[in-house]
Amino acid sequence: MYKAWAVKHGFTIIELLVVMAVIGILATIMIVSYSGIQQRSRDSQRDSDVTQIKMALEKYHADKSEYPGVCSGDNMGCSVSALATDLSPYLSVIPHDPKYDADSGNDYQYVRSAPVNDAYAIEVQYEAKSPCKTGQNVSAGWWGAALPTC
Repeated sequence: MYKAWAVKHGFTIIELLVVMAVIGILATIMIVSYSGIQQRSRDSQRDSDVTQIKMALEKYHADKSEYPGVCSGDNMGCSVSALATDLSPYLSVIPHDPKYDADSGNDYQYVRSAPVNDAYAIEVQYEAKSPCKTGQNVSAGWWGAALPTC
């Protein structure tokens, strides 16, 4: 009583190709989304790190009436690692950029005004947002006028 055309013993090549194409599209969407999530997560970590550094700098300023002079007057700044000694009473470990690599030099950059010593800035290289500089009395000349203030 079975009809030969009604009995099916597997999938056709077309059906398999359609399923593989759908899986490929979904995988691509997931990979792209995952990459964006990672970037935003690292940017959030950067925000937290810079807030910690700024709080330590303000405590240092409250005690010494100036900001640390590890790279005074240098409009390009230096790595925040140079602040480790000065900020050690206020911050046990200086945070590094989440993508920090000592060989590549990717790190937060610090600069202090000279000779007045009443201003500083930290340069932050975001991934999902635009890079910017933040701090106290930030000079437009630090890292160039094209780098906006956060």
